[in-house]
Formats: sequence, C-alpha cells, structure tokens
Amino acid sequence: LLTVSKLESGQTVFNLQVTELRRVADEALEALQPKVRERGITVFNEIAPTLQVHADGDRLQQVFSNLVDNAIKYGRPGGKVIVGARSVHEDIVEAWVADDGQGIPPEARERVFERFFRADKARSRDMGGTGLGLSIVKHLVQSHGGEVRVESELGRGTTFYFTMPRVNEAG
Repeated sequence: LLTVSKLESGQTVFNLQVTELRRVADEALEALQPKVRERGITVFNEIAPTLQVHADGDRLQQVFSNLVDNAIKYGRPGGKVIVGARSVHEDIVEAWVADDGQGIPPEARERVFERFFRADKARSRDMGGTGLGLSIVKHLVQSHGGEVRVESELGRGTTFYFTMPRVNEAG
C-alpha cells in the first residue's frame, strides 16, 4: 500500500537509463522459478536481446514480476506463459505477458488495475496476495510515460500489455 501511495503522490524517485528489456524480464523470471516449477508452467521469454527502453530497471523488473506472477497463478497448471515485446513506433516499445488460463470476464477487465480489485474473489483468497499488483504495474508504467491494457478471452487466457519509451539503436 505504501508503494502505491508513493507512486500516486509522485514521491517515488526513478533511476532512468538505457535498459535491456530481455535482461530485466529474465531477472524477474529467475526470481519466480520456484513458483514456475510448483505449477509446472513453461515460460518463454521471446524478447529480442537488442531491444532497449529508457526506464528504471528495478521498477521495470517489478512490472514483469507482478505480471508474470499473476500469469503463473491464474494460468493453467502445466500451461505456458509468454513474455514478449516489439517496437510499435520509433519511440515506443510494447511488451506483454500472456497466459493460457481461464481469462477475465468482460465486466472485470476495466477494473483489474484498481487497488484491491479481484476478478475472481474466491480463487484470489486461495492464491494469496494483496490485490495491489496490477495497480502497482499501472502506476509504474504510467510513471515511465507508458500505458497498460489487458485483453482476455474466457477459457483461452489473458494478455497484459504495457508500453515504454524506446531507445533507438543509434542512441
């Protein structure tokens, strides 16, 4: 809750620098390996090694950690999680985390980034957590000048997207 309050009030200090997106995602995935093994999930990091963003690497790792943690929790046991990114414009990178889980009902999609909101309250209690992860993701991404969105199909899975300022290869 303190993290969300600091982000909302603008009190969080960011260390913005050239950041290798794949490396940051790999670090988040490595920290989540015990959960990955426990659920029998296969995780694919499809981010190109050359893709760079202008971001605070620690905060970006927190974004990936929260999104991948949710994908592990709500994806199918033995399923897969895909982490990817692409340049969508010369100045913008869009990254995503996709799972093959139950999906999010249409009426809940607009609210998933709200503090304490739970799309599946009964299952969320069993999974633990605070209900703040996606709110933190939203605030961290917006603090970098990016946007977040979700696409989901019931019974087929969910993909969370976010954008970050891109670093061009020329500098």
